[in-house]
Formats: sequence, C-alpha cells, structure tokens
Amino acid sequence: MNTYLLLRFLHVLGAFGFVAAHGATATVTFKIRGERDPVRIRTMLDLSASTRSLMYGSFLLLVGTGVWAGFLASWWRSGWIWTSIALLTVLFLAAFPLAVPYFRAIRRELAAPEVNAERLATLLSSPRGLWLAWVETIGIVAIIYLMMTKPF
Repeated sequence: MNTYLLLRFLHVLGAFGFVAAHGATATVTFKIRGERDPVRIRTMLDLSASTRSLMYGSFLLLVGTGVWAGFLASWWRSGWIWTSIALLTVLFLAAFPLAVPYFRAIRRELAAPEVNAERLATLLSSPRGLWLAWVETIGIVAIIYLMMTKPF
C-alpha cells in the first residue's frame, strides 16, 4: 500500500471516529429535549461525555493525516484545503461556546440537592442544543463536499 492511500484511509478513519463521537452527542442533544427523568438525562449525558476520548483522538488523526496528505499531494496552493481547514476550525471553536455552557447548566441543575423540574425543562427546551447540532452538521457536510469535489 502506498503512503498516500494509507494516509487517505487513516484520514477517513479519523473523520469517521470524529463524526461518530459527534453523532452520539447530537443524538443525546435531540433525545434529552423531550426527557424529564433526571436519572435518564444523567445517563444520556454520561454516554455523550464518554465519547470525548474518541472525538479528540479521531480529531488528531484527522488533522494529522490531512496535513500530511496536503504536503504529499501538493494541495497547499488550493483554496479548497484552506477553506476546509477554516471551516473545521470555526466548527471546533463554535462548539465550545454553544455546547459547554448548555450541557454544564443541565448538569448543574441535575446535581442540585433537589432538581427544579421547571428550570430543568426550560434548560432542556433551549434551542442552543439544536443550533449546535445544525451548525456542526452543515459544517461537516460542507467540508465533505470540498474534499470530494476540490472545486478550487
């Protein structure tokens, strides 16, 4: 197997792991909106949190092999690779201010000695989780398009 094919395989593997980890979190984000049982919500949030290692490891594999392949294939003069990197950076940076306060507030409410059902319902019905899921999904689809078509 030549180096480029191995890099491409590892890059796709990294992308798959990254998207799988995000998929678990996106699923939890949609599912908890209609849930009101604190035990079930905690369980789902723990499931989401358990995918972080996969997400970060896959992200490193994705970026590392992408950069290496960019040098190997001389793509650094192409606009599509820079646009993909910019989009990935924006997605990564946007996820933190959207996700961290949202999930932290829910966890804080669930950790209270007595969960306030009304406050929990308000947090769960916040559109923040939906914004996060849609921004990430649209961004990932755009990056896939750029990588598949290399339009510029």
